[in-house]
Amino acid sequence: MANKEFIISRGTVVTASDFRDSVLKNATMILQRDIERVTTKNSAKNQIKLTVDSNVAVNGDEFQISVSGDSVTVAAKTSLGVMYGALAISREVLKIDDSWYFMDTLPKSQPFIRWTNFDSQLPKYQTKYRGWFVNDELLIRGWKDHDSQRYVWQRVFETALRVGCNVIVPGTDVQSQINRNPAKEFGLMINHHHAEPLGAKMFAREYPTLTASFTKYPDLFRKLWRDAIMDQKGTPTIYSLGFRGQGDKPFWLDDDSRKWDDQAIADVINGIIKEQYDMVKKLDPGAPMALNIYGELTSLYSKGLIDVPDDIIEIWADSGYGKMVSRRQNLDNPRNPVLDVPNPRHRERGVYYHVAFHDLQASNFLGLLSNSPEFVSDQLTKVRENHFDTLELINTGNIKPHILFLREAAKSWLADYQARDNQTILEDYVNTYYSDHQSEIVNLYQQYWQAIVQYGSHPDETAGDEFAPYLIRRIIKAWVSHHDKMTDTGWVVGDVPVGEAVKKLNDMIAPKLPAWQQLKTAVKQLLLVLNQQDAKTLYGDFYLSVLYQANSLKALQLTIQVYQLGHSVKTSDDYLQPFLLADEAYQTVKEIVFAQDHHLSTKWYDFYKNDGYDDIPLTVNKLRFLRQYIRALGDGDDEDVWERKFIKAPAEARVMTLWTTSREMSDEKLAKKLRERLIDKL
Repeated sequence: MANKEFIISRGTVVTASDFRDSVLKNATMILQRDIERVTTKNSAKNQIKLTVDSNVAVNGDEFQISVSGDSVTVAAKTSLGVMYGALAISREVLKIDDSWYFMDTLPKSQPFIRWTNFDSQLPKYQTKYRGWFVNDELLIRGWKDHDSQRYVWQRVFETALRVGCNVIVPGTDVQSQINRNPAKEFGLMINHHHAEPLGAKMFAREYPTLTASFTKYPDLFRKLWRDAIMDQKGTPTIYSLGFRGQGDKPFWLDDDSRKWDDQAIADVINGIIKEQYDMVKKLDPGAPMALNIYGELTSLYSKGLIDVPDDIIEIWADSGYGKMVSRRQNLDNPRNPVLDVPNPRHRERGVYYHVAFHDLQASNFLGLLSNSPEFVSDQLTKVRENHFDTLELINTGNIKPHILFLREAAKSWLADYQARDNQTILEDYVNTYYSDHQSEIVNLYQQYWQAIVQYGSHPDETAGDEFAPYLIRRIIKAWVSHHDKMTDTGWVVGDVPVGEAVKKLNDMIAPKLPAWQQLKTAVKQLLLVLNQQDAKTLYGDFYLSVLYQANSLKALQLTIQVYQLGHSVKTSDDYLQPFLLADEAYQTVKEIVFAQDHHLSTKWYDFYKNDGYDDIPLTVNKLRFLRQYIRALGDGDDEDVWERKFIKAPAEARVMTLWTTSREMSDEKLAKKLRERLIDKL
């Protein structure tokens, strides 16, 4: 078709063969929007037709583009295929980047576009079901763009489709219920959170006064499952089977109806899987099904206790940090290899893979995965080599902080994908999103993974951005509560007293702190010379990730020093230095909140407000409290002794006629003044 030409301009109208088809309607909206975004001239009227045609010579979700006179037709046997065709025009002809929304990439505008190559095709995918699992979506849940949550989720669905997804888990709990139909309206197949079998509503939400026990209330659970199937039957759905407790935890923790050993647990799960399987077969025959072999189910499966129907897809999970071994459960960390689990029944297998995570105290939520892109590429290549690639669900977290990894995961679905090293991945990424200083930016990204703290004995047991805030809060809690040990930290320091634990932590993080501070400084220097667009991109895509690590780790070390000095005081004045260190830790973490609130792109100012996992704002409050606590221990009852002793002029401090001429200084002001006066003594 090289001799054909079609002019795309603001006069080009995108039409759908049937606007009752919501997928075609959304495809039309996206392509028309992108044409109006890129072109500036109103040339002769012409049209692009989007149509579902059962006779078109393509298979599955493939599409065909043809031109005739002043009309181009995008045809496929499925609505999803037409959507892929429309997005291919957006990407290949209009040059709209797949991640434009989350990366804020600006397309180059032109008067019009001469379109001459109409041979676009759906890429050859190795992975049959390619999905995003929009999980731990706190930031998205608390944020609006265009004053709309709906608009945000529409862009989530659009971006997923652009990178090749055909499946999505559209959020967690209530969010997944709200977003299920909107996701289908974009052509995406629905899969379910492993804590929400069959996509059913949470038992505890429907029956808040009852114990979530299948053994006590089997009929109520069956009703929830049946209702969920009836709500989804006949629509593109992969039903997830299984049974976990409310709130994504083992069900027996909330069920005291019997004594639970492995066999008793397996008996309940096997019975439930059989019931759910039969229910789907009866109510929505032909629908695919999957079983998440996740968490506690991994151990039961390895012991041969779980009965799995042969025609369902087994979904296996990584460690939460991208390594294909079983995930740690509190202090239990067997790291059983996943990819070499025997498959004598030759069932289809898939993976639930994390590039973002929350659950295990050291994971990444706000920033980049703590294991490198090269590491992820290697693991996803092994997933394919071991035939775990029928269905791949990538945990996206809140998407924006994780585009680098999501982009590579999407590439790994292609039939011709081969493992790539950091340099190749980063050069590809940086050259796509930055217009200048690319080699410097690639080098800065490389330094990120070189600076990562390793908290465990295995190379992939690395500390994400949740690590330091989590530990800061536990040190403070143990201290002020006079506990001998910190809670929930045995995974990193063992079962040891607080004093020994903080020493272990300091030994772990101290060697990496200079690298983080150097990297932060280097990024800030580069931000000063980048053009405006590149600076905005680097700020949101990389600088904040560096800041989370650099500042929170520094604050963790300062908190450790406060604890150690605070437990070696002999006089009230010995609390002066711990007070100032606590203030420094507070200011260091507060800088993160300031940086989020003053993002170089105004679009993202309030994106981070609902951070409930790293919970940087809570950590700021805890450190402010620690500063006050130290002052209460060392300053006078009326908090004026340090001021009189170290700040006021001697004559002023000794005049007692009015006792005082002003109120006590705030902690903030006191810390500043103490640094000023005691600079040569501390």
